[in-house]
Amino acid sequence: VELAGVTSSTDLDQEGFTVLMGFFEYLGFAPLDAKGPDYGNRPGMASFAQIELIRTLWREWTRGKGDEAGLCTWLERTFKVSSLRFLTKGHGQKAITALMAMKRRAA
Repeated sequence: VELAGVTSSTDLDQEGFTVLMGFFEYLGFAPLDAKGPDYGNRPGMASFAQIELIRTLWREWTRGKGDEAGLCTWLERTFKVSSLRFLTKGHGQKAITALMAMKRRAA
């Protein structure tokens, strides 16, 4: 974090974050490509990062056999929402926690 002039990542501003990500890319880090639509920044709703993590965890839990329709079915049954775009920030956090627990139990 010395590159950005802070002692903790929580103190990073946008410029420091950009510098740090540039350094990571120099070291070979490549960010994941989006696997689905970005619904934009919507206050109170799940962020793009949460949605992408949920998609990734779903694919990992289903060992690549689960599709978006299966994920939507699980969301409907578990959170009473028919699609990721209707997921609130709080439900997004709960979905991530649930999928991580499901993965741990399956391992």
